[in-house]
Amino acid sequence: MDDLLTKNLTCKLCGHEVETLMARKSKQATVKTDSDFCVHYENEVPFYYNVFICPKCGYGFLENFKDPAKKMKEKIEPLPEDLTGKRDNQLAEKAYLRTLECARMQRESDPVMASLYLQLAWIYRYRGDEENEKTMLNEALGYYIDVYEKSDQGDVSKVLYLIGELNRRLGNNKDAVFWFSRLVNDQNCSQAMRHRARQAWQSLRE
Repeated sequence: MDDLLTKNLTCKLCGHEVETLMARKSKQATVKTDSDFCVHYENEVPFYYNVFICPKCGYGFLENFKDPAKKMKEKIEPLPEDLTGKRDNQLAEKAYLRTLECARMQRESDPVMASLYLQLAWIYRYRGDEENEKTMLNEALGYYIDVYEKSDQGDVSKVLYLIGELNRRLGNNKDAVFWFSRLVNDQNCSQAMRHRARQAWQSLRE
């Protein structure tokens, strides 16, 4: 358990004091990082623990979630498993599905939804479940497009790159080229993301 630590927080819905586990990132040896930033680890997987589940009311949340309406207590029930302890791939999936359920009910922001769906796609990738991975990547893609279209035109480099990369992974090559080229030709975007996009664009030509 040296690679796990205890985190204490308060459920945003019922006020219950939740004691949950998180992975120490400093203790995790990485194997590789995929082109959509999914990191593969030798032991504990830190993003398995990125969402929190209240064992009392069943509310799934992130610390940056907005405060939920109290009426949500009537819409969710506690899960049969206690998800505050050590998580394997299946328990992480259940935690993310519940958190996404709650996020949809309270209409969380597009960036939050995009990130949750992308991380759930990674969970399915770890399992080798390509069908569910693609379903979640497609959901994440829709939200990332919304993020870009609603942005105030700050630094959208990573969002643009992910839109192109998720399209590429889903086999939407023409759309991938469109978004990669938009990033490559945008002088306001970061050099690192433009370089990534250029490499990905080149791979589609080969």
